[in-house]
Amino acid sequence: MRTPVPLNSIRIGITDCARYANYERWFLDAPTKVDVIRLSYNLNNLDDIHNCEGIVLSGGEDVDPRRYKRPDLLGRLELTDIDENRDEFEWEVIERALELKLPILGICRGMQLFNVYHGGTLIFDIPSVTNIIGHAKIQGMDQRHEIFVGEKTLLNKITGCCTGAVNSSHHQCVETLGKNLLIAARAEDPVVEAIQWQNAHEKPFYLGVQWHPERMVDQNSPFSYNIRQAFLDYIVEHREESTNENEEEMPTTISEIA
Repeated sequence: MRTPVPLNSIRIGITDCARYANYERWFLDAPTKVDVIRLSYNLNNLDDIHNCEGIVLSGGEDVDPRRYKRPDLLGRLELTDIDENRDEFEWEVIERALELKLPILGICRGMQLFNVYHGGTLIFDIPSVTNIIGHAKIQGMDQRHEIFVGEKTLLNKITGCCTGAVNSSHHQCVETLGKNLLIAARAEDPVVEAIQWQNAHEKPFYLGVQWHPERMVDQNSPFSYNIRQAFLDYIVEHREESTNENEEEMPTTISEIA
């Protein structure tokens, strides 16, 4: 059965993870009224996507490298950091969300999985492959670093920034871009920090970010607040467009009804 939700609120589906409560709280704290649906293979509730107006792909475990045709990496990764059931479920979430043309926000792992879904690959361990440090947690604490935002990208439009500081707690990142995707921000080369559609104006909202806007210390930062609000604003605007289109299609006279 699908989860019942009020019709007058924005209905967001968030994929389950160990820190799901952070994502839920982030949206419940928004100025706009939001209802959250937890999407999880443990709940076996893929059909709940049909109740959602937007999807958030949350962070968490590493994406199984077999998904990007690198089974040789399995011996170099901790198998406890991979959840095959989650990968499979969220693969279907992405597939269903794209079919329904829902806006999608990918965070950390969520951005990586979306990239892999579209044929991209990942750098499996940034320090090992690039000798770059400063992205993974230290003693359980997020790090902080600067990112550089591409001009005229969706992220640039949302934040109004060309540079900014974000939190960081990842050891993997996008390597080869998936089909029809575009890099929206980087840290130092080659670490990708945000991706979007190449032709973003022609497709439903998609933004993937490598940091964690839901738990940034400064929740008023444009790299947290503005991202959440842009995602919600898109939903409201397109809900209104859909309503207007439906009203235009309704018969206006008795003769039209007959």
